[in-house]
Amino acid sequence: MLEKDQDQMENEEPTIDQETRQSRLSRSAAKRGRTSKSVDDERSAIQRMLRGVGGAFKRYGSYGLAMLKSPSRAMNQTETLRMKYAWISIVLFSVFFALGNFVQLKASKTRLLGFGIHYSFGDAFLRVAVFTLILLTLMMLAVWLLGKYMLKGNISLKEVIMKFGAALVPVLVLSILWLVFAMLNIPYVTVILSVMMFFGLQLIAIVLFRSIQSEHDALRGDLMYAGWVFLLIELVIIALLWSLVGEYLIPSLVPVRFG
Repeated sequence: MLEKDQDQMENEEPTIDQETRQSRLSRSAAKRGRTSKSVDDERSAIQRMLRGVGGAFKRYGSYGLAMLKSPSRAMNQTETLRMKYAWISIVLFSVFFALGNFVQLKASKTRLLGFGIHYSFGDAFLRVAVFTLILLTLMMLAVWLLGKYMLKGNISLKEVIMKFGAALVPVLVLSILWLVFAMLNIPYVTVILSVMMFFGLQLIAIVLFRSIQSEHDALRGDLMYAGWVFLLIELVIIALLWSLVGEYLIPSLVPVRFG
């Protein structure tokens, strides 16, 4: 009877092969668990990133709609102004303007003022985007300097940037339309949009000067003369960079065709 119980216990004890197999299965299960957890972590990280990007687009969209409804009113409401959204508007305008300029250069080979068919994307796009970004930055500095020292308004550069970026949203929409009609190769519409964008930038300066006069108790200086000086500064900047303007911008901003 004792021998029978001992044989039964030996049969019930796992063999070395069985223990090895069980250990291997345990390790495989653990590895699959770690792999599955890693995949889940990566998936959740991507989902979080997509939610963050979607939320950022939604917030900027709300900001943009507020500016489009009434730019001059929204830019004077402190709660609607954000520095990061202002710079986003400035960068987006530079990007869309440069893209539209490149497409315009490539759209037709028969232009009265020349065409940029031989320019590469990197060459034409980057040069125009950087030029636009520099021009907008200098325009904001000019508004701040004229508002502070010519109009004697107590306004900070940060406030000028936030208001300029807010007022730039309608002009940003014009640059997107300019890109669309450049892709459709309708030069007469793009010329109209080019003129509207140029005057839109001047209107931004006028609205900002008016805001400085009304909200910051400007002591002296005339709004009209401030506008003229601003335009003069803008034209001087363009003249100093005329080699780039004449080569990359004039053929696309005024895409006159033969016939």
